[in-house]
Amino acid sequence: MGALEEVRDLAESVAGRRHLRLWDVELGGGRGNAVVRVYVDSEEGVDLDTVAEMSQELSRGLDLRDPFPGRYVLEVSSPGLERSLKRPEHWSASVGKKVTMKTKRPLNGNSHRIDGLIRSAGAAAVQIVLEAADDSAEPQVEVPYDQVKMARTVFEWQSE
Repeated sequence: MGALEEVRDLAESVAGRRHLRLWDVELGGGRGNAVVRVYVDSEEGVDLDTVAEMSQELSRGLDLRDPFPGRYVLEVSSPGLERSLKRPEHWSASVGKKVTMKTKRPLNGNSHRIDGLIRSAGAAAVQIVLEAADDSAEPQVEVPYDQVKMARTVFEWQSE
């Protein structure tokens, strides 16, 4: 098992005990100076106390397992309001939300960029209702996950 998988396994276990959903794990940095980023969420969101407790428990576990040589910096946080969508479960958890994405090849006419609302998310692809310039029927596009280069949800401020 590689370092990323070992960190993900440990983070999944710690998050589960705290009734949190592990959103993502990222490893960065160079040899001997790793940066470990862990993103957790829940239906109610996460507060600073929860993040601190998750960070302390995860840090103890990483110190015991020692998945990579040298020092590391651990960052635990919420994935934020505008969160990256990388895995099918990210898409499923974001159905009904606005999204912007770039695709590996043009799928929406001649564009690599797709903006719209996530209508549904399956095992292999996501259905996006495209933002229409007029009030005509809602055009849709199906985007296979393997064609997504980058995607994130889009937060919109509600004005009163």
